[in-house]
Amino acid sequence: MVSLTMEESLAVLLALPKCAMDCMIGVPNTGQGSTDLCAPQPQNMTDWVTGCIKDDCSTPEALFTQNATLRACGVEPSVERTWLPVMTTFLIVAFAAVVLRVANRLYTTKTYWWDDVFLSLSLAGSLAYAAIHYEAIGHGYGHEFWSLSPDQISYISAGAYAYMLVFHAARMLLRHSQVLFFLRIFVVGNSKPMIKGTMIANVVISTCLGLVLAFQCKPVKYFWMRWDSTQEGKCLNNVHVLSITTVFAMLLDAWTLILPLPYVARLQLSVRKRVGISVMLATGLSILAFSILKFWLSITIMDATNPTATFAQITMWASLEINVGIICACLPGIRLLFSNLLRRSGWFISGGIGRSEHISLSESPDRNGKNSFPESQIRITTTIQTKATHAMTDSESHLPLHEMSSMGVMHPARQELGVVANAWA
Repeated sequence: MVSLTMEESLAVLLALPKCAMDCMIGVPNTGQGSTDLCAPQPQNMTDWVTGCIKDDCSTPEALFTQNATLRACGVEPSVERTWLPVMTTFLIVAFAAVVLRVANRLYTTKTYWWDDVFLSLSLAGSLAYAAIHYEAIGHGYGHEFWSLSPDQISYISAGAYAYMLVFHAARMLLRHSQVLFFLRIFVVGNSKPMIKGTMIANVVISTCLGLVLAFQCKPVKYFWMRWDSTQEGKCLNNVHVLSITTVFAMLLDAWTLILPLPYVARLQLSVRKRVGISVMLATGLSILAFSILKFWLSITIMDATNPTATFAQITMWASLEINVGIICACLPGIRLLFSNLLRRSGWFISGGIGRSEHISLSESPDRNGKNSFPESQIRITTTIQTKATHAMTDSESHLPLHEMSSMGVMHPARQELGVVANAWA
């Protein structure tokens, strides 16, 4: 903080908008004030000037006044950048995770399934979300509100509208990818109707929430112009919109997370594989935690007087929410890729042929087209490993129960086992 002479203080006052200059000159004289514009003033005088400017000046005029007086006194705006390394780091990790998942597909099955497609689209949304923020940095994103020009504020606010919709779309695509993954690996019982219903609910609810976000203001551009008190328009209540969209999104996330649990619980897996699945589910829980933190922070700073700096803090939690979700969805594929590569390099198998079998039940009609038992066939998924020179491959066959009995393999006919265990291996 610097000191100004009476002449320097007067020069600053003359450069201010008329409404602000009138407020500063017309402040009640208590005999306690200083002619130095930068010197501490009595609190009652400061409150009077602040209220006068708020009532008599437009938002651009008030911001210009604050900018001119603070800079004349040597005050530099603070910059909020703690979110930047966090977002960049997890974006890179998420991108690498998707690349490894795709590499596993190309290395093992040579196919690219629909859950991979939607996951890649979700990653594209995360990249777009980050790109909007990187672009906004050059326009003052993270700087204190008073230090920005009207054009910069409008630009950052328009960017906020864009990344809000991009983030919402990316989260919907990520949930869709997870549900499609469940639809592919859970093959018996009542899993398919439940999973398909979840998929429809995700599309319908997410689309409705997206429309609420996109058209919460009338006209639409008022969303990024409402900071300016001279603009005309109206918007829905911020807290209500944020609460409704966030709560429904978290409910969808929670349901998507618990959806596979009943089927996973029936798997006959080793302790090591159960630990791996637990880690994946715990990672999914962290997404809900990030969403809750983002929602709480958004509510607490909804009426912040310094939105371009305080809202930058939300960016960190939002980026964690989407990128950790992408990483979580890639964990099974990444594990399979490295397992195959290590086996190929001879780390796990020194030679010979290894063979392991995974058994699951599925319905099959008899010759008359009816089901003799709810589960009348057993699927054997055989994994064959030869001298660590080939990737893990699945050879599937379906045998009637009586043939399995003659082979000495017994399994309760009415037991339900919902997935091929290798999908989670």
